[in-house]
Amino acid sequence: MEIAQGISRRIIFALFAVSCLWGFALQASAESLSYSIDTMQSLPLNSRDKAKIQGYSKVLLAESLKESGITLMATESDSRPTSTSHIRLGILRTPENEQGFYWISPLIALECSESGVVCTPNAGSQAIKVGVTYIALEKRNANSLLAEKLSETISDFKTSEAFAELANPLVTSLSTRYPNALLTYGTISLPGELHANTSNLWVIADLVPLFSELGERGELKGIVADFVRDILEQMEMPPAILSAPWKRIAKEAMSKSNVMVFSVVRTQERDNVFHWVTPVSRNLHGLYGLNKPYFASLNDVPKTYRIGTLLEDYRYNVAIDNGFEVRGFGSWQELVEALLSDEIDVVFGSQGAVDLGCTAKKDTCNKIKLVSEYEVTTAYVALSRKNTCILVLEKLKLAAARVRKSNTFNEQLSSWSHMVSSDYGIAHHTKNGVIHLWNKN
Repeated sequence: MEIAQGISRRIIFALFAVSCLWGFALQASAESLSYSIDTMQSLPLNSRDKAKIQGYSKVLLAESLKESGITLMATESDSRPTSTSHIRLGILRTPENEQGFYWISPLIALECSESGVVCTPNAGSQAIKVGVTYIALEKRNANSLLAEKLSETISDFKTSEAFAELANPLVTSLSTRYPNALLTYGTISLPGELHANTSNLWVIADLVPLFSELGERGELKGIVADFVRDILEQMEMPPAILSAPWKRIAKEAMSKSNVMVFSVVRTQERDNVFHWVTPVSRNLHGLYGLNKPYFASLNDVPKTYRIGTLLEDYRYNVAIDNGFEVRGFGSWQELVEALLSDEIDVVFGSQGAVDLGCTAKKDTCNKIKLVSEYEVTTAYVALSRKNTCILVLEKLKLAAARVRKSNTFNEQLSSWSHMVSSDYGIAHHTKNGVIHLWNKN
């Protein structure tokens, strides 16, 4: 799609750069998912309650994934097919296993310590400490995309009437033995109300044109800023949002609790710094060229192709490692000019990078097409991990899921999408409230 003549290069570059540090496969690699149910032998529950909770956990997972295209297979964790990812239902989150799993969604909270249940770290500010059981996915690189999909899908289900119809009867049944049992933050809590203190939540925006930027009067505007304000309103919190350079945001997030930031690109390294609340945008990276056939993966691209990318860009080393002849350039403009003059065969970048480099010869630039996909990067609303209550994360995830379903946000998103298309010509489409920075087709 052609970029409007008057568009700021800074805007295009920011849209491209907001998601350029890490990526994953465009499609989920797992079409099937094996699962097992933790026996919960160490938990102080009778066999009847355990059976009810196990049945509830299975139905919750199945109903959440009903329209996901994922096939569920019940199996023992030590006998699962090696070709499938494996999810655990009802695993207790403890200090010892904290780093071993993607903690997808909480199930049951139980009183810990004196009952023999290990307490879950940072599980609320209530007087009674709790252990929380979860739907959890083993933590390995191949599962990162699936973990994101499961987290979004289950959070979405937990905001539905169908979830309430599933969970409330179990709460009623358990209340005969646990009179304080109730449903809170999508979690069945046997000891009673759980507390997620958000009174000191500190919200900081990284400035990205059109997504979150300062207006003429210093107010924060943009579609992600609107989205976050809607989340805060859903939580009945004041819509106060600060802005700061990325270096300061990173410093605050690493040193303080309850720091909510946006937009942050999700990386494996950052998993130790942030909880990931909800995605806001994705960017597709790959090879772009003129009159070239499409290849399913980078491995299928002929090694005779001359690849151009920016000097000191991570993709330079990726191309070298994959055996290509690579040329480095000082700017995207130089890269696109080299492509148009046949000095290189393909540009290793994104649609935003190609748009940025097309400062002239628009008709020819419009013919530059994706030759091979490499990765997709995702920018998130995130929450600092350091001493932050995990229930605050769940409160935010559920609020974000409700906002995505709301008429208010969808009207905001539709208006924003029309504006960036008509005023700036930026290639994009939206899916489930997330902005994808490439043409849908």
